[in-house]
Amino acid sequence: MNRILEDVIRKNKPMVERITSENTMGYVVSDNAASAVAESSFDNTSALAIIKHMNGALVGMAQSVIRDLDPTNKLCYLRVATRKFEYLIAPEEVFTITVVQ
Repeated sequence: MNRILEDVIRKNKPMVERITSENTMGYVVSDNAASAVAESSFDNTSALAIIKHMNGALVGMAQSVIRDLDPTNKLCYLRVATRKFEYLIAPEEVFTITVVQ
């Protein structure tokens, strides 16, 4: 795992505990360089599916749309609501955090 990502996870441990103690199903932190799971509260198969579909395709398209509208702007946060779940996605340079409620 990326050393920068390990430091971020360690520094934000109280925030992760707060997120998981509220009514969330879980979270996934993915490494953008390797498209791999860095940390997750889901099983590996579910976490990889979230990374593949949400972080891969959907976030990439949303970032592209934002850049097409304004080249000086960038996507900071994406919220996707479905009938069953709500996905909160925060893409960063090194990693992407996805919380499922």
